[in-house]
This record gives sequence, C-alpha cells and structure tokens, in this order.
Amino acid sequence: MGRRGWTKVWNEFWRGPDAALLVAGGEGERQAARVRLVVVALLLITPIYKVIYYPDNPVFVWGLVITSVAMVFAAAIFIYLLYRPYRAWVGFLSSTLDTTLVSSALWLFVFVGSPLIAVNSKVTFDIYFLAIVAMSLRHDRRICLVVGVLTALEYVALVEFVIHAYDINAPEIQNPSTGTFSGVDQFTRVVFLCAAGVISYSIVARSERLLYRSVRDPMTGLFNRGYFDTLFDFEIERARRYGRRFSLVIVDADHFKRINDTHGHPTGDAVLRALARALRYAVRQSDVVVRYGGEEFVLLLHETGEGSGQDKAEALRQTVGKLILKPPGLGHSIKLTISAGVANYPDDGHTARALLTAADQRLLRAKQSGRNRVVAS
Repeated sequence: MGRRGWTKVWNEFWRGPDAALLVAGGEGERQAARVRLVVVALLLITPIYKVIYYPDNPVFVWGLVITSVAMVFAAAIFIYLLYRPYRAWVGFLSSTLDTTLVSSALWLFVFVGSPLIAVNSKVTFDIYFLAIVAMSLRHDRRICLVVGVLTALEYVALVEFVIHAYDINAPEIQNPSTGTFSGVDQFTRVVFLCAAGVISYSIVARSERLLYRSVRDPMTGLFNRGYFDTLFDFEIERARRYGRRFSLVIVDADHFKRINDTHGHPTGDAVLRALARALRYAVRQSDVVVRYGGEEFVLLLHETGEGSGQDKAEALRQTVGKLILKPPGLGHSIKLTISAGVANYPDDGHTARALLTAADQRLLRAKQSGRNRVVAS
C-alpha cells in the first residue's frame, strides 16, 4: 500500500463514528458517568476515614485530594451530559482523565510513600483495567487506540522514573509489605495494559460491524427506516432541549418504476445506489440520510435557519439532475430527477408524525405539480 493508500486509511479511521455510533457512544458515556459518580463517591469514604483518624499521614491526605478531584470531575461530566449532547471530545476527555487519575495516584505513592508501593500496587493498578474496558462504551475506536497507548506510556514513564531516580535495591526502601522490584513483573503489567487496550478496541470494532448491519440498508449503505424511527425522536428531543432547528426532507426518485420496467431491477438497483451516493456526498457529515423505503429517501439536515432547508433541497435536486448514470451492462446513460418535500422543526410541528406528514404532503404536491421540484412551506 502506497503513501496515498495509507493516508486514505488514516483519514477514514480518524473521521470518527457515524451518527449511529455517536448516539450509542453518548448512551455509553452517560452510563459511564453514572457509574463513575457512584464509584468515586464510595471511594471517598476510605480517605475521609483515614484523614480523620490519621491526619498527620501525608499519603492519606494526598489520597483524599486526588479522590476529591476525581469526584469534582465525575460530577462535572455527569452534569454536562444532562444538559448538553454527547460529542466525541467528551469521550476522549473523560477516558483520558480516568486513566490519568490512576497514574496520578501511583505517582503520589512514589513521592509521599515508597517507589516500591507505586510499582507494586495491586488495587490501584487494577483500576486501570476498569478505565480501559469502559473506553469501549464510547463506541469510538480512536479513543481505544489513543487513550490505550497513552495509558501504557504513562505507566512506562512511572517505572522508568523509579528505576533511574531511586536505588530500588537500597535497604532503606525495602519492606516486606511493599515487595521487591521485578523487571519481569513490570514488563508483564505493561503487556496486560496493552492487551486490555486491544480487547477494548476489538469490542468496538465488533460492535461497529454488528450495529452497521442492524441499522444500514444492505443495498445502499444508508441508514434504514428502523434506525431512523428511533433516531428521529432523539433528534426532536435534543432540538427541543437546546432550542435548535432542523429540516426534514423526503426525496423521491421520479418515474423510478419506469426504469425498473424498462431496464430491469438490476439497473434500478444501480440507479438507487448512485442516487444514495449523491445524496450522502452532497450533505454534511453531521446530517442524516436514510433509505426510507423503495425509491424514497429521508434527509435530516441539522442547524438549518429559515429557508436554508429548502435551499439545500433545491441544490440537491439540481445536483442529481446533472448526474449521468451509466449502470453496468446498459448501452446508454440514464437521466434521473427527484422531487422533494421539506418540513422544518419547529415551524411545521413538534413531533415525528407531524413533521413526516408535512414533508410527505409537500412531496405529493411536488409530484402532482409535474415532478422535478422542491416544495416547502
């Protein structure tokens, strides 16, 4: 694979999850936020108890400080997700802070306890695995890869610092309760961290394939109607909560039955795939394109101001009208036009049924008026 090929693979990977995975990642992030809040609240009990009874011990004092910081972070993420939609950067931030707080606790052991406590800790080190496995809840392979590598590097940096900054065989730091330093054990720990990251990545990759099959139309690769019915209610609720606007566009391929009857279903399928590609590439990545049924498609266009939904639909109509379709096995090209009906939230309704009905009625008017046109409010 040449440089261009690797660049394409990297760009495809870094483009991030699509709308379906982003919704799933948001649900996973909210679940992680709830669990994090409860777990950190329970973890606060121990350092508070220790500080009350052993106020002069710096390990317990600093342990309380780190746990309190974790509690503030947990509460902030939880509250943010109550009022704001999930974005991929939230997953990156929360996953990174989860693992970094574990690393911070281990570094604390180095300076206020013993370097051997830091590299031989069992309870604190094992929290890494909870954080790494939780990364898969975000349904984003980028998070699993980047934060997984960062976690391993953080621990490697800790071990390297201990090796070079301390005489790990010095009698004054030896203690039966802390154990001795073992290079083999540290190497094994790093391998386990990397393995956990790979498992988390594999879980997300597998989930992507399963989710793709369940929410995608197998012929066009667009979202299917079942997924859209679920997503649409979520989009309406989000728009209502944050005072946002969007447009719903129902698109129908004109005289498609004539294409099927004249040229056969394989040619009709090729035309639908070409139309699906044209619609997908003509809108933003954040917009949603759905094969709603037969030759009918639905577009959900986010953040559309007054009239902009109609303008985008008109631009789509003109783009499709310029396509020269040459299905395999056909000796000549096919011209295709579309008709579209546009409804806007909240002007044309506040429910999925109201918006779909408004857009469908306008699509019918477009077809009755001669097709190859867009009708809006």
